[in-house]
Amino acid sequence: MNNEAVGVEIRDLVKTFPAFDDKKGEVYAANHVTLSVQPGELVTLLGPSGCGKTTLLRMVAGFLMPTSGEIFIGNREVSKIPPNKRNVGMMFQSYALFPHMTVYDNVAYGLKLKHMGKTEIRERVKGILQLMQIENYASRFPNEISGGQQQRVALARAVITEPNVLLFDEPLSNLDAKLREYMREELRKIQKRVGITSLYVTHDQSEAMAISDKVIIMRSGKIEQAGTAMEIYARPKNQFVAGFIGKANFVRPDSVLSLSGGKAEVELLGRRMTIDASEECRNGEPCVVMIRPEDIKISPEGKFKARIISKAYFGQYIRHFLDIAGQEIEQMDFTQSNAALQVGDEIAVNLVTDSLRLLPLDDTEET
Repeated sequence: MNNEAVGVEIRDLVKTFPAFDDKKGEVYAANHVTLSVQPGELVTLLGPSGCGKTTLLRMVAGFLMPTSGEIFIGNREVSKIPPNKRNVGMMFQSYALFPHMTVYDNVAYGLKLKHMGKTEIRERVKGILQLMQIENYASRFPNEISGGQQQRVALARAVITEPNVLLFDEPLSNLDAKLREYMREELRKIQKRVGITSLYVTHDQSEAMAISDKVIIMRSGKIEQAGTAMEIYARPKNQFVAGFIGKANFVRPDSVLSLSGGKAEVELLGRRMTIDASEECRNGEPCVVMIRPEDIKISPEGKFKARIISKAYFGQYIRHFLDIAGQEIEQMDFTQSNAALQVGDEIAVNLVTDSLRLLPLDDTEET
């Protein structure tokens, strides 16, 4: 790749559609969204169906015009520029390969549209096929190669024109679980190697956590939280974010005794403790404590008495559902030393209090 990486800036972007079911008014698919993607970064838009992530991607691509707001690619404002003038590459969920063309011709297609010379096309296609490790399939047709190989062809076609920005619309969703895990690692390696600024849409939290420089959690057209996967997992702002990225138990505290400076003193499951608190928590308002399943440790010296309600073996870990002080709480045990425990056993557990977090209660989420 010869292009120097550029950033993407989205400023106060709005996209509305007419409301359905004869309701008056409009529905916000993007509700005053502002975000920055640094040059060379891979940023993932993550959220449930209908949260606005694909709408946002399509506006950056130019397939949808925003109702208002600005989109900058580098220093260039592009919100009113047609897609073919934005120098943006896009990789679709379906790959959209031409079935009547060979792998070579699929990859070369964009260069031919630019009226590039045959010798240069041949050299660039050869180079990108080698980068994607598919040079041995150049003469095959899409139906003669595997899903993973098709994915590499689609990626090769997207990057060969040297776009300033690469957009991914759930590109791995058609692959089986094992291949999806392998290909997300390969895709990330290739993205870092070519250094293209990338926006990636997915609803798969594991995928987002594995490949992203930054994750953006969306809901109802708005950004709920942005940060690294580690930041969002460990310090979610609210219950929706905590529940969407990773597994979490949400337990109502018996009482909140004090709340200030990002710390809360609470009565939880019959015991008093000091834990982290989200800046969105307010004195006197309903709240929950986030307990990640891996932060419950089975120990003979545990301070909390528990009873095993159910268990399931997953190889790398054992999942237990425990009754602790009348609350059903999920626990993940990675030690294998507790594999002999059975449903109905009475055990003792400790909580990793440094990892607990007080969050505002989300009335739209089950707790």
